[in-house]
Amino acid sequence: MSEFFKKIKENKLSAFIQTMVVLSLLAVIIASFYRVPHYWKWILFGAGILIATMQFLRMKHPLLSIDRVFANYPGKQIVLALIVFIICFDFALCLFPGKGMRFTFTNFINYKALTEEAVDEVVISFDTTLYKPNAENIAFVEKPANYKKRSEYTKYAVVYLLGLIVFSGLLIATINRFMATRAERYKKGVNTYKNISNHYVIIGYGPSCIPIIRNIFSRGEMKPTTRFLLLTRQDPEMVRRYIASQQKDLEEKTVIYSGDLDTVSHLKRLNIQKAKEVFILGEGREPGRDSKNLECAKNVKELRGNTPQDKPLHVNVQFDKPSSYSTIKRLTIPKDYYENKQGKQLTYLRPFSFYENWARLLWGVCQLEGYRTLDRGMMVENLPNKSLVTTDKHIHLYIAGFNEMGVALLLEALRVCHYPNYVEATGANKTHITIVDPKMGELLPRFKSEYPYLDQISDIEIEYKACLIEDESIRHELDELANCKDVVLTVAICFDDADSSLSAALTLPESLYYHIIDGQIVHNDDVEILVRQEIKSGLAVALDEENGKYANVKVFGTLDKGVDDRLLDDKMAIIINARYHFMYGLTPSQDFFKLVKEDKSAALSEAASAWIALNEDHRFANRYQTEIYKSYQTYRPLLEQHPDLLYQTEHMRWSAERSVTGYRDIHDPEIKSSAYQIHHLIVPYHDLNDHEKDKDKAVLEIMDQVIALSESIKENIL
Repeated sequence: MSEFFKKIKENKLSAFIQTMVVLSLLAVIIASFYRVPHYWKWILFGAGILIATMQFLRMKHPLLSIDRVFANYPGKQIVLALIVFIICFDFALCLFPGKGMRFTFTNFINYKALTEEAVDEVVISFDTTLYKPNAENIAFVEKPANYKKRSEYTKYAVVYLLGLIVFSGLLIATINRFMATRAERYKKGVNTYKNISNHYVIIGYGPSCIPIIRNIFSRGEMKPTTRFLLLTRQDPEMVRRYIASQQKDLEEKTVIYSGDLDTVSHLKRLNIQKAKEVFILGEGREPGRDSKNLECAKNVKELRGNTPQDKPLHVNVQFDKPSSYSTIKRLTIPKDYYENKQGKQLTYLRPFSFYENWARLLWGVCQLEGYRTLDRGMMVENLPNKSLVTTDKHIHLYIAGFNEMGVALLLEALRVCHYPNYVEATGANKTHITIVDPKMGELLPRFKSEYPYLDQISDIEIEYKACLIEDESIRHELDELANCKDVVLTVAICFDDADSSLSAALTLPESLYYHIIDGQIVHNDDVEILVRQEIKSGLAVALDEENGKYANVKVFGTLDKGVDDRLLDDKMAIIINARYHFMYGLTPSQDFFKLVKEDKSAALSEAASAWIALNEDHRFANRYQTEIYKSYQTYRPLLEQHPDLLYQTEHMRWSAERSVTGYRDIHDPEIKSSAYQIHHLIVPYHDLNDHEKDKDKAVLEIMDQVIALSESIKENIL
């Protein structure tokens, strides 16, 4: 009816009048059903359907309407086929008005019955007792009473042809078209499957998409019915082919939808209320990608609804730009991004960065096999009398390429390059980090504005150089470092171009690969060269198997390992925070690990509640504490002979982590604010009071308990 009033409003009276005429005609037809023969009711009904259909198509542009039906709406295709059937069948009723609808319908769909009846009606009985083949008898032979004229046969033929066209041709064509349309819509990512549940949702397609799918697939928890729902605005067929090229099983498990992550109606198709886990990756490198990903997380929370779940839905949000990732660590995410109005947490947001993940895989607690820590365990020496002494060695890290990966490696090094041989009184044995990039003049001002307090880190010295790693001065410096016995050198080539990275890594000064001592070639094991390659194939595979000159050149940054369950696992961080919460929180002086022994389930539930109450700043502080566990395990013997050296190392680590996060040092114990990121304890270790030193001591004392408890928990605490 709204269409009719719209026609009147637009002064299109002719269309309105025609519509009213059609409605009146339909009303007359319906009213006349009580005064016409039975079979005519169906004839009039079919005529009304035909008139209404023609009028609808005339008003809606018939060709366009038909094209849209056949291109997009399989259900409407069936309706259109039924309309054609009704019209054809009503025409067949007109041919046999006296036979009734049952007779016409039977013959309409069953040609065999029709032909048998027709033959029965025209067969002349040849009774030999009556028939005598002579002229007299022939003259008096009359036509049988059931003899039919040629016009009757024509009616049967017409009915047969209609049935053949409608029930054979039209039905098959409709089914074929229906199947073809469904297949085409599937390829374009238009079909929606509302019955999929307990699935994994991936929003956006980028380099880390396939590694995420492969990582989940390799967990061994996949049921035959488990699926991945992937929403992307890129060409679904192209994405599907690329996934299949990586692993056929992944493509068979992945359903690709076409849509935008910032459109709620598209997100609704993902059945988020029934999902098991969500990954928000964003599309490629589009502008504002990180902000869009965070806003998408809010929409996911809304779509999650108040479904009865024991635990909140894990929503992993990717941030690619170091600036965005650092910003999210400093802010307190509003509660409406993960809670409903009643205060119930519906989702658990877990920010992550592909580049930081790889830095952690190189030097953190989740270090991959085949890579060595930056110090190689050489900062402490065992004497023959089994006593331990610190060495005069120091770390020198060279980073070529100040892009996202280069920044991630620098920040990770600032968190983990703290060692017990650092002399706080004199500043000896500092870690040195040199970053070279020809565009350093453009990149450095922004970097320093984003990380303004790195100069507060007293045991690490950073140098920025606007040049190429191939420059003669840089090559000369690298050569000297490689020949210095007190330097443990690591060179990381982080160029975006894989071929350029590989070329630079294999053309460094010869001393980085080997030394010639007393006429003998000695491989330089003190140097490690890391070369970034997104895809481990071709030359990268050959390099990985190299045992000669380039044996100390290692490939990193590949897409297949940038996402790992361990990197998103917060169990250790939650346990660390719980211990601190029970010791210094609202209920102080309680031993969290003792509570775990008494009632593990209740203790972990309390730990989860305490974790949820934290902002991202403090969550990341607990996460980064675990990153140096690898180093502490290496120098564990010092806890017996020189424990203060490790306690000092922990304080240096904490001060560096707070400085990277953006905390400012103010030497006033009365001024402390997490909201304004001001802390008075970013000071030398010897300036701390005993209470604060005990906190650093506790980090090492509980390390083994944290690791053991986290390994005993098979599922996520949250």
